[in-house]
Amino acid sequence: MNRKQCALRLGGLAATIVALSSVAAPVIANADTTTSNASSTVRVTVNAAATLGTIPSTALGVNTAVWDGHLLDAAVPSLLRGIGATMLRFPGGSTSDEYNWQTNTVTGGYADPNNTFDNFMGVAQKAGAQPIITVNAGTGTPSEAAAWVQDANVTHHYGVKYWEIGNEMYGSWEAGNFANNPAGYAKEAVSFIQAMKAVDPSIRIGVDLIAPGTGEDDWNSTVLSTMQSLGVLPDFVIVHWYAQNPGGETDAGLLSSTSQIPTMMDTLKQQLSSYGTIPVFVTETNSVSYNPGRQSTSLVNALFLDDDMADWLEAGAQNVDWWDLHNGIVTQQDGANIDPNLYGQYNYGDYGLLSNGSSGNGISEPAANTPFPTYYGYQMLAAVMVPGATMIGAGSNNDMVAVHATKLPNGAIDVMMINKDPKQAYSVNLQAEGFAAQGPALTLFYGQGSTAVTPGKLNDLQDVTLSPYSVTDVIIPAVPGHQPQGPQFTDKTTLAASQVKPSAQETLTTTFIDTRGAVKNATLDVEIYNPSGQLVGQQVQPGVTFTPGQSSQPLTWNWTAPDSPGTYTVKAFVLSQDGTSVYAADQSAGAFTVTQPDPPTISAAVQLSATTVKVGTPVTITTTYTETAPTGYLNNGLLVQYAVYNNWASSQQSNPTASLTPGQSVTETWTFTPQQAGTYTFPEGIFTSGWQQLQWINQNVTLTVTN
Repeated sequence: MNRKQCALRLGGLAATIVALSSVAAPVIANADTTTSNASSTVRVTVNAAATLGTIPSTALGVNTAVWDGHLLDAAVPSLLRGIGATMLRFPGGSTSDEYNWQTNTVTGGYADPNNTFDNFMGVAQKAGAQPIITVNAGTGTPSEAAAWVQDANVTHHYGVKYWEIGNEMYGSWEAGNFANNPAGYAKEAVSFIQAMKAVDPSIRIGVDLIAPGTGEDDWNSTVLSTMQSLGVLPDFVIVHWYAQNPGGETDAGLLSSTSQIPTMMDTLKQQLSSYGTIPVFVTETNSVSYNPGRQSTSLVNALFLDDDMADWLEAGAQNVDWWDLHNGIVTQQDGANIDPNLYGQYNYGDYGLLSNGSSGNGISEPAANTPFPTYYGYQMLAAVMVPGATMIGAGSNNDMVAVHATKLPNGAIDVMMINKDPKQAYSVNLQAEGFAAQGPALTLFYGQGSTAVTPGKLNDLQDVTLSPYSVTDVIIPAVPGHQPQGPQFTDKTTLAASQVKPSAQETLTTTFIDTRGAVKNATLDVEIYNPSGQLVGQQVQPGVTFTPGQSSQPLTWNWTAPDSPGTYTVKAFVLSQDGTSVYAADQSAGAFTVTQPDPPTISAAVQLSATTVKVGTPVTITTTYTETAPTGYLNNGLLVQYAVYNNWASSQQSNPTASLTPGQSVTETWTFTPQQAGTYTFPEGIFTSGWQQLQWINQNVTLTVTN
């Protein structure tokens, strides 16, 4: 959508990291005084032998736009290099479907007259980034798109490889959209692809799909099958994902929303499996679908960025592009949610990584190109997700601490740990597998009180504390473990069921067989990985001695399935006693599916601060929602509280995002100010994140409003 209205590529930071070998101690910013000083212990496991894939050169991107008056600022290329962005998307969301690249104009909209395609390419080249161009499939034509390819790659030899056919063409908000007509879009996409590849057959062209569970259910299957019937398949597919809808933002909800990514990506892989290997690009993502508010400019959104983009990449996406570089101020009068319960220092919203210095309703942003917290979050991510690095298994035993890890091209292990708890600090008990976790290590920190990413040095790897609301990178030098040449093992894992429901138990039994060589005091390790490649379950048996031909005693354990559907992979390892040597690594010892959870059954109790008021008097509405079905789940759904006047003559609503597990309750409060005399009622609607209705609840509670 057009959201305007409403080597280690880290530049100077990389040099700072290298120079840290002489620094005595890390500088770690403290949480503010409202946080807890006591720390709890979290176990963080990092397994270098559990490989998940290689970070591609296309991995990290940023959206740019023709309407951005600061796109050509001299500081921009170095700022982009400073976050390791390797892809720049242009010309900008919904604007793409009304943009004429030849005249640099937007039908019914605005393009900065200086932001021509050639000038954009100058920025991309200076930033060392590849462009991804969205051609106008709304009001444009295949011949217009083909002419763009001609200009880019034949006339100017820019070598633009990646192109998209339209922006969100499934959406009714797009010019020339194909809402409820996926076959029509597929035919249009084929026409564009044929015309564009006639000019340059080497280009890669993607088409719009919908992130599963967020829109039209049959769009993806119809687009793909129709294109196949016409003899043309896309080179990649595109999804966009915004975690929340405006007005319903919560910090805890945003930081937990990334649990949806494994299921979305697993479903996408299944939808694509019949068509060969088609990569997934996530060319837009951010915290809220429109009207960004206080949360978008806060530290919480920076923590979300790190977990969000890392999850997509670990799940197999080849590209993730943050929306966006510069955007603009959105104040409360414009629809921004500035709820004081949301963490943050600004009473306005802005999608941008950088300020554009705009003002509105008496509020001004910092000077243009001032980084917002998300910029620094992106820096923390880019230090880990380096092109050419290998993503490796990682996880924690606490849902409040997310962990992502890679083996960098130089052999170092980089571990990014995100503390999603606003008050609790955590001491880290690092369990290293497949490598020697020896200090000193380099550190990067960004959290409460930070004004920039803080580098440091850590001598003891068991002396890491994760401050509340923070992200910490620990870069462990290359002291690799090894895979001995003598001993060899096979293994066999059996599962009690090929499919389990959320909260049900899966029983796993693994037997290891020594096929060659004796081993003393080995550690047997069986791990479960979710569809995003995150370590979510582990069973370890230390002190096992093998002679050739000997089998271990069966390692049997029960694991409770989470409420995130998808395909879960079992990996099995035989490690040395200290974990550094890897005798065996079975990356696919088994697999099973966690099925879709049962639909929720929600009860709701409404309380009003008053039952009779005069027009213009604010009324506080407090609603408690409870999941009453013993196996029902609401996964990042919408709890929509309505205030209805005169049998739907008018209404207002609050629609917070929430998840509910069996027996769980959540209380939501908002203020409603009636503008007309009469009787008001307060029903609730329970919806999926894509606004599919799951349940409707009528209430006997009424409000009488008098003049």
